[in-house]
Amino acid sequence: MREIRRDDDGALMGFVRPAGGGWEPLTVFGYPPGEPSPEEEALEAVHRSGLEVLTRPWWFLEDGRWYRCVIVEAAADAVRIRPDDAGYPREDVLAMTLEHPGPETFRPGSR
Repeated sequence: MREIRRDDDGALMGFVRPAGGGWEPLTVFGYPPGEPSPEEEALEAVHRSGLEVLTRPWWFLEDGRWYRCVIVEAAADAVRIRPDDAGYPREDVLAMTLEHPGPETFRPGSR
């Protein structure tokens, strides 16, 4: 897996890794927002949307139900989120940390 950093300030934008005969773009926390492609295309995808994808709505799975959330902070092994769903039953939760989130428990949503 190869880190992709922003040129001007060195911020981690995401990763690319070999997959399926090509290279798979990954978010900062390792979520694959796209399909494997040639290396240059995967690098371009991370540069184009690696950080922007973090500003979009996401969904997390809890007790068998999906809830909308926003990402507050993202790191390589965890994501801090704030539930943003009127149907979320726990009013006392302002933020929570999901460790090693993957597509089975955490996924991008629509605006």
